[in-house]
Amino acid sequence: MLRSILFVIMIVLSNTKATPIETKIIKTKSNLFDPILSSNKYIGHIQENERIVEIKPRLYASDADPLNSPNGQICGYELSLYKHDDIVNEILQNIPFVVELINEKPIIQLKTNINKLDCEIKQSYRLFIRAYDCANNNERRYSERSSLIITIDDINEFAPIFTHQNYLFKLHQDHNCLSCRVEATDDDCSNIDHRVCDYQIQTPNVPFSIDSNGSISIITPLMNNTYEFDVVAIDCYSSSLFKDTRKISEPAKVTIKIIKSCKPTIADDYPTKLTIQADHTHIFDTVHVDTCDETCAVENIIGTVTFDSNGIDSGCNLEQCSSINREYVLIPKDIDYNQAPQSRYMSFDGINQASIIHKTDFSSQLKNDFTIRMWMKHTDEENDGKEHIFCKTDEKLQNRHHTALFIQDGYLKLLIRKGPLSINDKNVYKSEWMWKLTQINDDQWHSYKLFINYPNQIDLYIDDKLFTITNDNFKVIEDFALPVINGTEDTIFTVGACWHARASQMAQHFHGELSGLSIEQKEELPDSISCIQDCQQYLDMPDIQVQSNMEFISNSNRSIWKIRSDSSELYEDLLKHIVYRNTFDPIGPSGQRTVSIQTTLKCLGENYTYNLPTFIRRLSIDEPIRPTNIELKGDTSFFVSEQTINQGINLFKNLSIYADAIKNDQVDISDCSINTSPDLTNNEQIIIPDDNFHINNLQKDLTQTGLILAGLGSIDSYQYVLQHIAYTSKSPVQYNDRTFSLVCVGSHDQTSTNEIRIRIHIEKQIVPSAPIAAALSNKLFVDNDQTRDNLFDLGESAPSAKNLSGWPIIIVICVSVGLASVLVLYLVIRIRSGNRQASPLTGTGDDAHSQMEWEDDIGLNIIVNPLDTTKQSVQSMDVHNIKQTIHKYEGASSDEDEYDDHSHNEYSSDEDNEDYDDVENNQIHQKKNDHQLEWDDEAMEYGPKKV
Repeated sequence: MLRSILFVIMIVLSNTKATPIETKIIKTKSNLFDPILSSNKYIGHIQENERIVEIKPRLYASDADPLNSPNGQICGYELSLYKHDDIVNEILQNIPFVVELINEKPIIQLKTNINKLDCEIKQSYRLFIRAYDCANNNERRYSERSSLIITIDDINEFAPIFTHQNYLFKLHQDHNCLSCRVEATDDDCSNIDHRVCDYQIQTPNVPFSIDSNGSISIITPLMNNTYEFDVVAIDCYSSSLFKDTRKISEPAKVTIKIIKSCKPTIADDYPTKLTIQADHTHIFDTVHVDTCDETCAVENIIGTVTFDSNGIDSGCNLEQCSSINREYVLIPKDIDYNQAPQSRYMSFDGINQASIIHKTDFSSQLKNDFTIRMWMKHTDEENDGKEHIFCKTDEKLQNRHHTALFIQDGYLKLLIRKGPLSINDKNVYKSEWMWKLTQINDDQWHSYKLFINYPNQIDLYIDDKLFTITNDNFKVIEDFALPVINGTEDTIFTVGACWHARASQMAQHFHGELSGLSIEQKEELPDSISCIQDCQQYLDMPDIQVQSNMEFISNSNRSIWKIRSDSSELYEDLLKHIVYRNTFDPIGPSGQRTVSIQTTLKCLGENYTYNLPTFIRRLSIDEPIRPTNIELKGDTSFFVSEQTINQGINLFKNLSIYADAIKNDQVDISDCSINTSPDLTNNEQIIIPDDNFHINNLQKDLTQTGLILAGLGSIDSYQYVLQHIAYTSKSPVQYNDRTFSLVCVGSHDQTSTNEIRIRIHIEKQIVPSAPIAAALSNKLFVDNDQTRDNLFDLGESAPSAKNLSGWPIIIVICVSVGLASVLVLYLVIRIRSGNRQASPLTGTGDDAHSQMEWEDDIGLNIIVNPLDTTKQSVQSMDVHNIKQTIHKYEGASSDEDEYDDHSHNEYSSDEDNEDYDDVENNQIHQKKNDHQLEWDDEAMEYGPKKV
């Protein structure tokens, strides 16, 4: 202070000396006191649309110097941002206010170059103010600075704005609308948290209400499927002067859609039991997955398909082993893993992109020996922080890193911390391996492979070349083992960042691109059954085209499959590709297996998952059914006469049907067929009583080739019907043998029975040798099956012959008899003149000679069979006429009854020759049995017999 006074005196003296003589000398008193402000702290308020600040307490200053001097008067006030003089003048231009003296009163107002204030930009100003007196600049004194806080008071400029113009809520039927909430914000600065004080529904007569938080509630039962209404937001501004100054927002449209109750399910309209009859059977062709599309946009759907043989032998090749190589793919590989990725890779932005690997996919338990493979593309962005490729940390309480692979300062670092250990271990272990690599930051794709043998050796291959380590490019850091801390038993394995439990967020994000990140290691198996490789029954997924949004993987013996997709349609398609394989030959073993599907569904935007009901498919292989053997037994031949055939015979009268089942009533027959050989003629019939069909519900189909019986029936029913089948012929048949074959078919396995062939041998009616009376009556007896019905009585007139009608027949018969007589005469001559031989009907040649001699001269009465065959060699002769005659009679037939009556009347009347007839018939019958009267060209000789 003293220094200032002396300085002022010196200036005054110097000025006095410089003033001219004529100047009036004024005596000035010294400025001894500083102005003093009325308060150390001032509070000011100004509205956004005003220019003058209201100050409290009242701003004024006083000076102890005389009031009549400039030193005692206040000339102005000065504003500053800081309290100290050394920095006052630095940023005065940033102060929008100035102090003006109006009527000697200080008024703080906006500078003239400032249009208006905006509290949304700056709500208050913290300033300092001081007063100064009216002394000259060199003598001017200033007061101490007092604080001044000026607050910008808001005016209600803005109306609330909704965060969305349209809101859509899907509400399950009979559920409360817990998530139905609208939100609006207010940008006025008085509303610090931008909140809105009230909401209102403008649409009348809707069954909803809304509260001040924007939550919508149901107030009456919902009857419609859709509701639409408008809501508005009201801000919180209030003024004592203006009651209606609150602003209302533009309306937002709210749509509430009522969804019928729906639960995600997996179902099948067909029975859950499936009978397996062949290898390679699709077992889920008809399965349908309903994910409730109206309420759930599928983000992820995961299924576990498990095959359970229920203890049935699967024919597996058991290999006793204790470990197996298992690869965990954390980021999918590209199609060609040996080449730089083209399509399948993941980009990480270094900010918020990361993924958590679930323990069901990878337990994160690493063995001492494991391999890390990946493709990486990364560039240097002058980031000194860690960028984690993968990381394993505590899930709760701590941020401890257990295992990690990350990039930092041009190094690729692998962290493997030993522990956690429960003991107080003071030893240090190798914990971090660091490789200085130029490839890390070149923004090019490179393949990295780390072969870890912890803690002894770790080899790094870059682009399939072993990285050569030196003291400059490789380091190993040792550290203590991790201790056990209560509450940190669980860990989290992440890709692309690291989980920090203390902050409950991801940190140290990776910025780059990764592809084919996988960890492969040997894992111990709980028992040897896990080492099964090849089985004869298992599940398979052949012929499936891999897509980027699907995954499927199985265990070693393909009894468990895990499938994943991002849509229900693709999930169904994966299920339909699953086939059950059974390579046993024949397919087996018999019994029932089960295949179950456990499905987990996660909807987009939801933090929880749905567990769909477990779907079970039962696979059944039935016991092989041994074919039921049905056997037919019965007569195989009949010797019947023509008369019996005419009356009819039962073909299968003695038929018996047997089955190897315990009881015959357990076996059914589907059909039986009877075939004839040759085909039936119009005069033949197979007769079946109709009553048999009504009783046994069978059907018949009768044709010229035989008979077919059809219809499901028991063995006893078919046996009864077959035993009553009759065969008859209305006229003598034209052949000696007829064959009937019978075959039946079982109903269960369509196995045919054995075949029964029944041969019917028709015994021709034999004409006995002519008695002596025949010779006396000039009768001709011909022992020939084809011509015996055409015998002609020369002693009777033509009209009396029953089988002759008209003169052409008489002429034919006369010519035939004449030729036969000539032949007989010729034979007699040859016999008498030739060498004597033994007769086939008698014992010696003498008897034959005596029988062939002429008994008397009454007339020519000779009885001989001109067609009798013999195996004796004879001389050939012209028998052309005889053959023609035989051919004429070959096709002729007559009524058997008429022939029998005719024969009886002719021969039974002569009782005197009865004994002779018996002897002759026996001889003829014996000869007939020897040759059967067959037309055998080799056995038949024509011409006269040598006698």
